[in-house]
This record gives sequence, structure tokens and C-alpha cells, in this order.
Amino acid sequence: MKRRLGLGGFAGWDSDGMSGGLALFWLESLYVEVKDVTARFIDVHIRESVSAPLWHATFVYGEPRTELRHRMWSAMGDLRATSPLPWFAVGDFNEALWQHEHMSACRRPEGQMAAFRDALMICELKDLEFQGTPFTYDNMRRGNANVKVRLDRALADDRWRDIYSDASVVHLVSPCSDHYPLLIKMTREVVSSPMRKCKRYEIMWERGHMLPGVVANAWHDVGPKSDLGEVNAALKKVMDVLHVWGRRKFGNVTRELARMRRKLEDLYKYNAPMEMIRATMDDMNELLYREEMLWL
Repeated sequence: MKRRLGLGGFAGWDSDGMSGGLALFWLESLYVEVKDVTARFIDVHIRESVSAPLWHATFVYGEPRTELRHRMWSAMGDLRATSPLPWFAVGDFNEALWQHEHMSACRRPEGQMAAFRDALMICELKDLEFQGTPFTYDNMRRGNANVKVRLDRALADDRWRDIYSDASVVHLVSPCSDHYPLLIKMTREVVSSPMRKCKRYEIMWERGHMLPGVVANAWHDVGPKSDLGEVNAALKKVMDVLHVWGRRKFGNVTRELARMRRKLEDLYKYNAPMEMIRATMDDMNELLYREEMLWL
């Protein structure tokens, strides 16, 4: 997986069958010192460059059992006590902070949430504001059995927020999990002028059964090729034809994927029928597959 993602660093904890497990990958250009790895968190120190400040990060998979959740809060207090560095924590804490974050027919026990709030106060961690759906978990059940909760979040102390004052959190939607991914933007996005891209062959085109015919017709339409210069020109012409055909057949995958995410987010937000949600998930899975092939 590390090689497939093109990332040089890795730390992890094995899953227990189909549950649990943690994995952290990072670019080799980052300085990352792994301090501790457990079933509940991966704790590291990070520096983006030689001149950048060192900070503390904890990637969390919270205790799923309510009666043992106090152990997670205690562990977070220990982490706070052992590191004076600016601190950032992110992940699935398996708990909500407030009643409005728990959307179901039954109320969430107030004591559970109060214990989480107390732990964050002791750790001096504050909830980072987010964009997107108000929940990050959906059990996908129908009617009164449906539960939506904000279990996943990003937290930071004031010193970390001073370093990354423009940091923001986005709740993405995904057809592949009952939890939504969190996108942490460390800096404000800067819009730059688009660069002209070199045209290349895209593997996703092979999902279209008409591809061989498109290539054969484009090659034939160029006419005779008597030298390498004409062969090179013919190949460029075939590539131009393929890109036009690819846009018509598959569209802009990145743009379509963004549109599909917005559609799925709206379906969740307005409690659309499960059949519509699953159909949109299927479409999004196909787009995710195509997006993955763009990197091959």
C-alpha cells in the first residue's frame, strides 16, 4: 500500500479481523518521529521542513465500548502531560460532544458527552470548525433505526492554531464506508494559472469497448506514413482524437467526482430514499475507480 500510494513513511496497528486497525502514511520529505503506536492511537512528532516548527500529532481510533471509553480520555491526558509541543489530534473518537451532533430517535447519554468535553478541557484541545455535512457517521438504516452522529473530528490547542491559523476541516462523503473522510487543509488555497498538460494515454479509456475501433479509425484517417516524422505526427493525431473521444465518453473525472460528492451530500442532508443514495454510491464508486486509474 505504501508503494502504491507513493508515500515513503508508514506506521500502523493491525486490525482485529474486520474491525479496528490504524494506518498512517506520510511523504518522505516530512520529518516524522513515531512516539507511540497502540490500538487506539498513533502518536508522532512532525516537522514540515528544517526551519519549520516541530509539533505533536495524534491520530485516533477511539474506544468503541462505552464502558471503556474513559481509558481513551485518560490516555489523552497522559499524552498532554508528556509533550509540551503544539498539539493536533484527529480521527474517530467514537463520541459526540453535544446532543445536536447526535441525530436519531433516541437521545445520546449526556454523561458520555460530558466526559469527552472534560477530557478536551484537560488536554486544552478545541474543536476545529468544519464545512460539509453536520455528521460523519451514518449507520445506513431506515426510519427510526437510522443514526447519524459526528464521531470524527479534528482538534488542536491554541499554539498549534497559531502556527496553522488558516487550517480548516471538510467533511467529505464516501460510498465506501459508513464514516465520512475528513480533509484537513493546513493552509488557505491559492488559485494559480492552469498549466498546459502533456497529453497521455489514459488507462480508464479501456473501460470503453469502442476504444480499439476509435484507435483504428484515427490511425487509418491520417493516411500513409512513409517516415518516422509522419509516424510521429500520426501518433499525435491519434492522441488528439482519443482525448476528444475520452471527454465525450467519460467526461472530466475530477469535476464529475466533485459533482457526485455534492449530490451524495445533499441526498444525506435531505434524508433521500436509500435506493437513490445507493444508486449514487454506485456511480461514485465507478468515478473513484476511474480517478485511481488516472494515477497509473
